[in-house]
Amino acid sequence: MKKKMNYTKITPFLSLAVLVMLAGCQATSSDTAQSAESTVIADSGTSESTVDYDLEFSSDDLEVGYDESEATTVQLTDDQSTSDGEGATIEDNIVTITTGGTYLVSGTLSDGQIKVTAPDTEEVHLIFDGVEITSSSSAPLLIEEAEKVFVTLAEGSENTLTDKAGSTASIGTGDDATTIDGTIFSKADLTVNGSGNLTVNGNTNHGIVSKDDLIIVSGTYQITAVGQGLSGKDAIKIKDGTFTFNTGTDGIQSDNDQEEGRGFVYIAGGDFVIDAEQDGIQAETLLQIDGGTFDITAGGGSANAVAKTSEGMDFFNQTAETETEENLDTDDTSSTSTKGLKATGELIINDGTITINAADDTVHTDGNMILSGGTLSLASGDDGLHANNDVQLNGSTVAITESYEGIEGKTITISDGEITVLASDDGLNASSGTSTTSEQTGPGETAGSSENALIISGGTLTVNSSGDGLDSNGTIEISGGLTTVSGPENDGNGTIDSNGDTIITGGTLKAAGSSGMAVTFSESSSQASVLYGFENTYEAGSEIELSDADGTILLSWTADKSFTSVQFSSADLAVDETYTLSVNDETFEVPISSISTTVGTITGQMEEGMQQPGNGDMQKPGEGEPGSMPELN
Repeated sequence: MKKKMNYTKITPFLSLAVLVMLAGCQATSSDTAQSAESTVIADSGTSESTVDYDLEFSSDDLEVGYDESEATTVQLTDDQSTSDGEGATIEDNIVTITTGGTYLVSGTLSDGQIKVTAPDTEEVHLIFDGVEITSSSSAPLLIEEAEKVFVTLAEGSENTLTDKAGSTASIGTGDDATTIDGTIFSKADLTVNGSGNLTVNGNTNHGIVSKDDLIIVSGTYQITAVGQGLSGKDAIKIKDGTFTFNTGTDGIQSDNDQEEGRGFVYIAGGDFVIDAEQDGIQAETLLQIDGGTFDITAGGGSANAVAKTSEGMDFFNQTAETETEENLDTDDTSSTSTKGLKATGELIINDGTITINAADDTVHTDGNMILSGGTLSLASGDDGLHANNDVQLNGSTVAITESYEGIEGKTITISDGEITVLASDDGLNASSGTSTTSEQTGPGETAGSSENALIISGGTLTVNSSGDGLDSNGTIEISGGLTTVSGPENDGNGTIDSNGDTIITGGTLKAAGSSGMAVTFSESSSQASVLYGFENTYEAGSEIELSDADGTILLSWTADKSFTSVQFSSADLAVDETYTLSVNDETFEVPISSISTTVGTITGQMEEGMQQPGNGDMQKPGEGEPGSMPELN
């Protein structure tokens, strides 16, 4: 997506400090995950605020054993339910638990309910061992009050809870009234564990709801709901389990935005298949994944993406390219969000195998994104990875197999990992703007933003884009890693495009694309680079090689698309040396005369008076050989 036009010589480098930190402990393979201290960076990029999130699983959460001899047994039967101990009363197919303790429950109610109304100082432990409850008027399991409730799914048990559509039940009165909007509904902290199976049919709204914390540490779950699958107002924490969701809104959501340290989703493990009409997993603050296997379809997948069109740049008239989107902001409350993983605060992935097919962004945050591990396979109707603030890639394996823009953030920093991007517009875009931007700059003007930067210091990055390959509204800095770019075939975009200083000090770059908007590296670079323009267009599949004077092949790659220019840089290149570039069976001499060398020809013709990117001395048409591109000396 073009954000500007800039044909001026690149200005001296202005360093940009990019700070995104995660302090504290991450979850481990031990029984208890540690609390995390997450550093959130303000929009200015200069001030910080620290928020503590409780990512622990208590020993009680993990305990699935029970002493049957000490439990109160509740046998469910229509109009004939029984209880063999105190603490449970039965009336009109409603079992009410009024005191703390352990209750072993089995049987069927065709229209009934288990209701917990224990004091808020007492814990209730429910053992489900073959429970089937349907309610026509409320939640089959309703927890009005208790200090905390534990539901353990007994080993080998099959349990099913179903509510019927159209229920408008509520508890409390006046300002304290609360709508019962879940098949399992709890106003207290709720933990579900065990090795049994739980099927939840949410025909009124959500599947499992807790107005406090919702914690799941084990078990097998099939949840079908017209609303959300799991809803935990203060937090959702999942350690393990097998989950299948089919939901009319979000698969998993936590939405408390009023209290610090609340509204987060933390997943340490488990197997998830989520088919959500809206977001797959959504957190109002932090979304952190430390393990698990995820197969997420959001909004029907990328095939349901809202159509986007790019109005191509009129090169001769200096008309800036603009992007048109039918839904400019899918985070707007008036529109439907269909993202795979979504957070309003930080989004952190440390481990896990994640496959997402989303109509909108596959991974999205309004804050910072930190990917330090795990494997992600992403098919997006919009952006593959999108952060309104900063994106850090520190070791994840990311394959963006379909996207409009591959990776977008205010700053994008790649220090490690293996990243592949396929994009119909920009591959990587360091931008602070909204989805639609139209800026125009003429000769001698610079539209760069000091808050935008694309920084590559390590890892392996492979980009195939129809728009710009590497794009920054500010600076681009490459100091390490292996970067391969198959850039645009049209001259309205460039393999590399920046509005600020573009430097290379290390690493390896191999790129091929069009030549009309090609941008060279700055002379302030410390590693030699070459932009070579060809008279002819070479087809996809062409083999490109660069050899030194001894015939040693230094760089080689295969072009994914047709191209009229190549760019390359490596530590093996030296100024005042001559190399041989071959494309298929043709060879070209490449004398490197300066740290940033441009040689060869270009196929396009620019408007009189305009400057070639990276070269303030570009000849006007009619001066010198037609289409010649002078060397940068």
